[in-house]
Amino acid sequence: MAFPFDILTYKGKTVLALVAASFASLYILAAGGCDFGKNEVVKETNETHFLRGRDELKRGNVPEAMSAFLKVVEKRKDAPESHFELGRIYLDNMNDPIQAIYHFRKYLELKPNSPVSPMVRQMIDTAQKKFAASLPESPFENNVRRMELEELLQKVQKENIELKQRLDAAANAIDSLKATQRVSIAATPTRQTQGRHTAQTAQTPSSTRDARQRQNAPIEVKRDTPATYTVQPGDTLSNVSRKVYGTKNRWREIFNANRDRMATPESLKPGQVLRIPR
Repeated sequence: MAFPFDILTYKGKTVLALVAASFASLYILAAGGCDFGKNEVVKETNETHFLRGRDELKRGNVPEAMSAFLKVVEKRKDAPESHFELGRIYLDNMNDPIQAIYHFRKYLELKPNSPVSPMVRQMIDTAQKKFAASLPESPFENNVRRMELEELLQKVQKENIELKQRLDAAANAIDSLKATQRVSIAATPTRQTQGRHTAQTAQTPSSTRDARQRQNAPIEVKRDTPATYTVQPGDTLSNVSRKVYGTKNRWREIFNANRDRMATPESLKPGQVLRIPR
């Protein structure tokens, strides 16, 4: 039995229009993430795009993962986890600290008391430092840095000079101790040497004995002989030998004791400190 057309109307609206409006409302709710069976909103971490973004990240497909997380952010107002993932992508993979800071701050805005919030704040600090490092230094900052480096260089040079002076003083002291020890040993003949010397003296003429005694006698070291000598303008090794020993003939001893400071016997420099063998 056919119904009249006016029976399918309700207060001036057709039943067909009401049915269409109901379907439209259901579609909007479904797009918003509602679960019709339980009348609950779908969690962000259960969103299809969010799960796809995680899978793409595991595969190393960063652009695809970023596109998936951006779709979640566009679709939902409460998408802290997607903001967090986008912040990490922009910071670690895209080298875009400004975008990373934006998404990290959105995460803190939506989940300020999350257990990972302290870590997110540290990541914001890292992004800020990364951005600051990319900015060119101003001329004033360059000048300040240059002055600091010059002061540091002067300080290091001064310390090196002081250390060199200490090393020279220590080397001179060691040389003096070695010279004193050599003189002491040379001045104390052994019993065997004394016995040989006595036997040879008895069999050798007096003139020959005197010559050999003078030849084998230990060098007499003057107590006033200095351990070091500072070169004066116009000095030569012969002059230095005459000043410290009273003879010019011992200049080679001075040269041999200072080979680490002199390339040749003529390479004397005023102010240079020489070791004087004693």
